[in-house]
Amino acid sequence: MAKLTAAPDIIIVDVDAGETSGSTSITYDKDSDDELWESTAGGVQSSIDVRTRVGTATSAEFTGTYKIDLKPGSSYLVGIFQAGHGPLTTDPIRLASLNVFCLLKRPTDRALITDENRSFGGTWYFHQIHTTVPTSVVSIAVSRFPPKIDSLGIPHPVKPDGEPTSPLVVSNDHKVQIKPILPGNTYFFSAVVMDAKGNWDIRQESFTSLRRAFTVLFPMIHISNDGDPFSHGEGEFWFRVYFGPQNMPKVIEDFHQSTMDIDDWSETSRPYNMSFVHTGAPLAVKETEVNVSVSAWGLEHDGVFESDEACWSKDVVLPFPAGMFIENSSGSFTMDCPSVTDDDFHYGTDVVWSVHYVP
Repeated sequence: MAKLTAAPDIIIVDVDAGETSGSTSITYDKDSDDELWESTAGGVQSSIDVRTRVGTATSAEFTGTYKIDLKPGSSYLVGIFQAGHGPLTTDPIRLASLNVFCLLKRPTDRALITDENRSFGGTWYFHQIHTTVPTSVVSIAVSRFPPKIDSLGIPHPVKPDGEPTSPLVVSNDHKVQIKPILPGNTYFFSAVVMDAKGNWDIRQESFTSLRRAFTVLFPMIHISNDGDPFSHGEGEFWFRVYFGPQNMPKVIEDFHQSTMDIDDWSETSRPYNMSFVHTGAPLAVKETEVNVSVSAWGLEHDGVFESDEACWSKDVVLPFPAGMFIENSSGSFTMDCPSVTDDDFHYGTDVVWSVHYVP
């Protein structure tokens, strides 16, 4: 997996000690044909010849470290792109990126931020920061872990969740939405902004995202083929709501429809009402519980002289959206349950879902 790191991740310059610039070491890991691109002052983007920058060893195509120097108020952007899809192409594919900023050790202006607004839901966090002069966002993040505070008081995010939904630009009015985040969890927000001279200001706070509640209905099945060409079939059906993969599910709730007569109306998809409903209470969400899946399976019983015919749906993840204005949502679809025994039995089940977020 493509990866970029900087050590240190923020360059600090002590002008009182006679320093005019500072340096950091950029380390990259990539596939041999991935492209490395950099952007410095003025936003000019150029491709990096890794063998020239790092050395002539073959390993430079995969991994390497090089140094950069910056002056206070400046930044350095580097990215890893898929081969043939660099930032100047019509279809850039960025695999990893890193932006390094250079700050004054002792700012001459420590009050850049003048106003803030914030809001959040279950899957997103929004923060607006207004500054006295145009500023760059050095870092802005939310995490379930408190940031590390260095000796200057600058917060460094630890394992942040989500990412900004739009590029961060130089402005005196930053409006940043971060998604996705986990519902019902305590989060730590931190932000650092920098002006053109290298002065910086910070903000920190915590919040608890809204809890998630969802409902799943299996209101009806549709018999496409009842498995018995000369008579009515006898079908038994199961429905499941669960976390994780289908072969290793963490079951939320199972439903069972006992054996019943079924008919396919000459293979024209006869409907049968089921009316099974899972109503979930508002809960905090763990990393392993982000995706909620549904499945269904059935047996058409053929008696003692023939083997039963089985149908099973594929693993279907409910499409819960993340983000401001869209996370409270609902939808429906019909889940296909084809034969898994190379027989005629075939049906589908309607799935109706809704999700909302509450304190």
